[in-house]
Amino acid sequence: MFIRYVAAFVLSTFLLSAGCKKETPTPNPPPTPTPTEEQLSVALDPDPGSSTAAATGATYDFKLTVTKAPSAGVKVDVTTKKNADGSAVSEGTKTIDPYTSGSVISIGGLTAGTLYDVSVTVTSKSKSSNNASASFKVARK
Repeated sequence: MFIRYVAAFVLSTFLLSAGCKKETPTPNPPPTPTPTEEQLSVALDPDPGSSTAAATGATYDFKLTVTKAPSAGVKVDVTTKKNADGSAVSEGTKTIDPYTSGSVISIGGLTAGTLYDVSVTVTSKSKSSNNASASFKVARK
């Protein structure tokens, strides 16, 4: 009789454990990393360096190359002011949006015998704190 109770206990324990289903938790996928945007860098062509660029007429053309541009694109702000008093030139402020790297930028309104300060600022459209700038002087002969 003892064996019968033991057999019944073992059989009921087996049936109860077989009926219990163990749930495996679904693993959470790792979070997708946020892509970091590389710092913008700009180059001018022709690059006047520390010397003054020479304009042969009322306009001066140059190319701006943006390296490490984000996929969302950039906008370019160009400001031209007279060096002597800081006053803006009539055609001296422009925003180029969208901008294609390597495109020619033309600044106008330059008068003979005047020195100008040109400032170029490139800003990422997706991260406004990511920007780069270049500046140079230009004089019309």
